[in-house]
Amino acid sequence: MSSTVTGVNTTADIPTATSTSGSTSLGKDSFLLLLTTQLKNQDPSAPVSNTEFVSQLAQFSQLEQLQTVSSQLESLYLVNVSMNNASMTSLLGKQVVARSDTFHHSSGSQDMHFDAASATTSTTLTITNSSGTVVYSGEIGAEAAGEGTYTWDGKDQSGQLVADGDYTFTVSGSDVNGNDVSVQTLIQGTVDEMSFATGSAAPSVNGVDIAMGDIVRLVEGSGS
Repeated sequence: MSSTVTGVNTTADIPTATSTSGSTSLGKDSFLLLLTTQLKNQDPSAPVSNTEFVSQLAQFSQLEQLQTVSSQLESLYLVNVSMNNASMTSLLGKQVVARSDTFHHSSGSQDMHFDAASATTSTTLTITNSSGTVVYSGEIGAEAAGEGTYTWDGKDQSGQLVADGDYTFTVSGSDVNGNDVSVQTLIQGTVDEMSFATGSAAPSVNGVDIAMGDIVRLVEGSGS
């Protein structure tokens, strides 16, 4: 009488590698359980060779090491983020120049900042309200290459003072040959808030949220 040996591919005896979170990635515990289940259910007439067994153990060792390294890197990342966020609070109260096309207007004149890639012979400032309506558009003259400032009187095209609120602006220019000149809009003001809601520092300048990477420079002599 012949006997039948259950093969290693018997799925009923092999646990799945799905974690409690629903991930299908194979963790070290699942890997070890899978390996021992394979050994328990191997065909006695054709056992796993020493070479294959050693190879599987080596894979398990590498997996465990990689998970340990990953855990350590995650811990270092969290420490670095915490230290970075703490250092960013030193910007509170400081004057900065930052890339942005949004500004908060409060009655009166407003300095509009920009950075021209090259000199312009014609430059136009356009200001739009939060509804998308252009409230002002006008020629501000020739500008030198680099950072510049134009003082807007806070009035619309009809000469009426605009309401307080958030506005966006663009500055466009052309050179002596009529070619377009790239002009980056900037804002300058005080860092009045620092949010950590997303896990990283996100400053606010004069009530306008910006990305940390958009800060161009600190203004000399600003803050305490």
